[in-house]
Amino acid sequence: MHRPNLRGIDLNLLVILRVLLEERNTTRAAERLAMSQPAVSRALSRLRSMYHDPLLIRTPQGMEPTIRALELLAPLRQILRSVEQTLQPLTPPRPTEFTGVLRIAAHSYVEYVMLPGLIEQLHRDAPQLTIQIVPLCSNYDRQLDEGQVSMVIMRHENVPSRFDTLPLLDDRLMCVANHHHPLAGKRIDYQTFAAADHLVVAPRGSEGGVLDDLLARRGLARHTQLIVQSFLAAPFILARSRLLLTAPVRILEPMKEALKLREIHTQFALPRFVVSQIRHRRDDNHAALNWFCQQLQQWCHTLQAECRELLPA
Repeated sequence: MHRPNLRGIDLNLLVILRVLLEERNTTRAAERLAMSQPAVSRALSRLRSMYHDPLLIRTPQGMEPTIRALELLAPLRQILRSVEQTLQPLTPPRPTEFTGVLRIAAHSYVEYVMLPGLIEQLHRDAPQLTIQIVPLCSNYDRQLDEGQVSMVIMRHENVPSRFDTLPLLDDRLMCVANHHHPLAGKRIDYQTFAAADHLVVAPRGSEGGVLDDLLARRGLARHTQLIVQSFLAAPFILARSRLLLTAPVRILEPMKEALKLREIHTQFALPRFVVSQIRHRRDDNHAALNWFCQQLQQWCHTLQAECRELLPA
């Protein structure tokens, strides 16, 4: 059986045909379609050629549909109703209906700083939804492209345009040491900082970063004695060592008193940074992810307001 080539058919004609068969009058059909009467007549001529049938025949009583036209009316209504339904905006499910797993690539900073304030709301509003934090890789773009993760949370970098980026929190680096360290409580310059032994956190496995770039521009490099992956482990290691640790304020400030860490002030400004959420644009209509992102943004806004004294402008 020969199948018609839909690419060669103007599907708007089906809308006109349905109205013509319902009105059986080109003038009334034109008014209903917001078209001119001649345009409707031309469309009817094309429809007759397409179906190889007169469809509507003029009689003393008006225009009467042919048998073929009567057979077409019900399927036309069903087809056009189905098309209209595909164009209707979907009603998103309620959070209580969310299921499955949202995998988020992030490191321990996010687990420590952001997630504690969200878990109670998650349990209350979306109890069937699971949030899984997975390791953040250096090729995070591949994680997003291949759908390995739903979202990445990381320090803002040059992000490809196929991703949406939204800033969540800003933070700054702080230098601390064991309270017995000879530099504890002092104010030091670039040279003294670089000459000390350092504990470095490298969540993605690579040393270096904005601080090392800052030193390199002055012809300096710090000596790194220990590299760890976790921001949470580093302060506990530092408490029993004679190293310096430069890490985010939001990590270190709550631990300073308990671990007897002291800040080491620098004569130069330590870098600030922004933590952002990064999503693939193809997930713009992902209801569960959109809901979680909204909660995350609201919580981070609260955190930002609570920590203004630690992060002056």
